[in-house]
Amino acid sequence: MPEGPEVHDLADRLTRLLQDEMLDDVWFRDPALQRRRRLLTGQRVAGIVARGKALLIAVENGWTLYTHGHLFGFWRIVDDRDGLTSDTPPRVRLGCARGVAALYAAPSVALWRTDELDRQPYLAKLGPDVLDPAVDAAVFEAALVDPVIARRGLAVLLLEQSFAAGMGNYLRSEVLFEARLSPYRTPGDLDAPQRTRLAHALIDVPRRAYRAKQRGALPPGKEYLARIPGGFRFAVFEREGTACPRCGAVIVNVRIASRRLYWCRGCQH
Repeated sequence: MPEGPEVHDLADRLTRLLQDEMLDDVWFRDPALQRRRRLLTGQRVAGIVARGKALLIAVENGWTLYTHGHLFGFWRIVDDRDGLTSDTPPRVRLGCARGVAALYAAPSVALWRTDELDRQPYLAKLGPDVLDPAVDAAVFEAALVDPVIARRGLAVLLLEQSFAAGMGNYLRSEVLFEARLSPYRTPGDLDAPQRTRLAHALIDVPRRAYRAKQRGALPPGKEYLARIPGGFRFAVFEREGTACPRCGAVIVNVRIASRRLYWCRGCQH
């Protein structure tokens, strides 16, 4: 499943195609949505944003297309409809003078009034987005001392979108490594410096991953990332059996919450 950095990067790419353009080609595979395509057809795109792992495409008449790719959803962006070569029709197709974007295999597609998006079930449960410039480490540092959160295992907590929207499996491994914490710890047994390290890793790692996807100048509104290094590589994720880049111990792979987690027993305590 794409994680926050990938969905935010997708929002940037779709913005370059659709922002301020009129949608002259709108098609849905779902018959019920296809009957409502007039809500988007002929409308100018007002904004495209990522929230957690969801993508929102708003048009000027007050409607928003909500999509969530889950495990297998993906977008294709081409110059014209003829470039959409696939045996399977897309779930959504959006076209404008600049080109066409099509969404495939995504199970969650819906139209919402823009002013009612806070009622959308996935969005309503989201916690602070790790890529939201208004969110800083202090937000997570305060959350980690909440009595309910303090009892949760870190490996499970870091996958919960109600705690940190946009987090996912590779980010979970990399955040815990940067914070030098065992996945089996809980926030309640961390001391203050450890909570601070974890809170900063929750901000720094996803933003480095996102920054590495940028080509040239940062997109408008992302200037807060200007001082973040552009390079990003996995320190532990999918590096089972190799030497830890920090202490030299062997990186191991375990399954926690039915998902792969990579960590170093030598320096994560």
